[in-house]
Amino acid sequence: MSQPSFAVFAEQTLDDFYARLSDHPDLGDLDIDLIDGVLTLEFEDGAQMILNRQEAAAQIWLSSPEGPAHFGYDEATGQWQNDRTGETLETTLARVLGGKLGTSIEL
Repeated sequence: MSQPSFAVFAEQTLDDFYARLSDHPDLGDLDIDLIDGVLTLEFEDGAQMILNRQEAAAQIWLSSPEGPAHFGYDEATGQWQNDRTGETLETTLARVLGGKLGTSIEL
């Protein structure tokens, strides 16, 4: 994927997650912002999750209470996948959010 294509695709992905998270009925207590390609979720206790695109690596990076994770787009599966574990970005977000909030979250 070329750099301009990656930037547009990653931004669309972040926009999609922003919309899905903002509209999620179980996440109303979170402060969710998307500014300049950085999606930030802040919990009531001050903990944060941050998603942003890393153009040089062609990845989306996640910083969460579990630590950092890097996701590259796998065209064969059509998913953003963790470069170490293979877990999808969507699955990771649901798992981390659910763990932090103490409930099952489906995205």
